[in-house]
Parts: sequence; structure tokens; C-alpha cells
Amino acid sequence: DELFSVNNEEIDDQHRKWIAIINELHDRMMKGDISLSTTLNAMKSMKEYVKYHFEYEEEYMREINYLGMAEHISIHARFYVLINQYYNDIKSGKMVLNREIMRILMDWLQAHVLNEDKKYSEFAP
Repeated sequence: DELFSVNNEEIDDQHRKWIAIINELHDRMMKGDISLSTTLNAMKSMKEYVKYHFEYEEEYMREINYLGMAEHISIHARFYVLINQYYNDIKSGKMVLNREIMRILMDWLQAHVLNEDKKYSEFAP
């Protein structure tokens, strides 16, 4: 909804797509469709999309000369390490997808958009 808008249509669309990926993964988990291949494919899609989105968003911040860009990029990097670790742990059998992981992913995205992304949104011309 508009509460999550950063006043950039492309980035808003990317956030919606990211939420759709998380929701699809959650729906599969709730239906019991959490085979290793299904989970890995979904987590791989999310990991790849996160990377794409972060690169796009970081380029946008460069274009608008956002002063908080260094910290924002650092936040992105830490989250990418986390999601990559989840992927690797699931792949190696150290962890299975569960509600806690889903909650962490969704909570992180919501908090990030509402707190961090809104900062550059207010800075943009």
C-alpha cells in the first residue's frame, strides 16, 4: 500500500515482487511443499532478486546523491550475507525452512522499506 511507497514506481514494483516471492515461499511452506528442491529454488530466486534489487536501488541512490548511501549499502550487504547463509544452510541440510525464517525475511523487508528506504525517498528530488 502507499505506506510502503518510496515515490519511485520501479522500486515500489520491485518491493511488491520481492513480497510476492516471500509470500509464495510462505504459501508453499504452509501447504507442506518444502522439499529440498522446492525450497532451494525459491530461496535461490529470492537471493538473486535481492541482489538485483539492491544493485538497482544503490544505483538510484548514487543518481540522487543520497548522503546516507554508505550506511544503506552496508545494511544491504549484511542482509545479503544473511540470506546467502540461509540458502547455504538449507542446501547443506543444516537448516530447514520454517516460520521463524519466513518471519525474519518479511520483518526485515518491511522494516527496511519503512525505515531505511523512506530516508532516501524523502531525500529524492
